[in-house]
Amino acid sequence: MKKLALIVLLAFFGTANAQTEKGNWIVSGATSLGFNNNKITNKSGDVSVDGQKTTTFNIKPAIGYFVIDNLAVGLDLGYEVKKYDEFINIDEKIKVTTNTFSVLPSATYYFKTDSKAFPYVGAGAGYALNSSKTANIAPYKTNFFQWKAKAGLAYFITPSIAIDLGFSYDQLSTKFDESQMTRENKVIFKNFGANVGINVVL
Repeated sequence: MKKLALIVLLAFFGTANAQTEKGNWIVSGATSLGFNNNKITNKSGDVSVDGQKTTTFNIKPAIGYFVIDNLAVGLDLGYEVKKYDEFINIDEKIKVTTNTFSVLPSATYYFKTDSKAFPYVGAGAGYALNSSKTANIAPYKTNFFQWKAKAGLAYFITPSIAIDLGFSYDQLSTKFDESQMTRENKVIFKNFGANVGINVVL
C-alpha cells in the first residue's frame, strides 16, 4: 500500500513538472485584490507634479506557449475600469470614468522545483488605449506605451490547474506636443499591485 501511494505521489509530481515543458500552452486569468495603488505624475519640462491617487479594479487574462522548457512567450491582456472624483476647485468636483485596454507581448520564466509550487518572473511591453469620459462630454481617447514586470508563484492543485499569486508593476506613458511651448509634456501612470488568478496548462 505504501509503495502504491509513493508511485502515485511521484507520478503526480512528475506530471506537474511536465506542465512547463516545451510545446505546452498556458492560459491564465487574474484580477487585482482591490488594493492596487495608482499614482499619476504630470511632467512639463523639468517640472514634475504628483496628482491624484486612487484604487482600481482590473482583469488580466494572458496566454503563453512554452518555446523551450520553463519559458512561455505570449500575450498579456488587460482591461481596467477606474472611477474617481476630480476637483475643479476646492468646492467643486466632477466624476470621471476611464477604461483602459492593453495588449503586451510578454515572456514568463517558471523555475522548476520538486514540488507543486513554481516561482516565476516575467516582463512585457506594448500599447494601451485609454478612454476617459467626464460628465456629458464625449469620451477622450489616448494611446499609451506600456511596459510591465511581474513575479509570483503558481501552485498546481491538479496536474493542469494552478492558483497564481503574484505581484506586478505597470507603467504607461504618453507625450503631448504643444505648438506654443518649447518643452515636452508627458503623462505617466504607475501601478503596483497584488493579483490572484487561475492558470490552465494545455
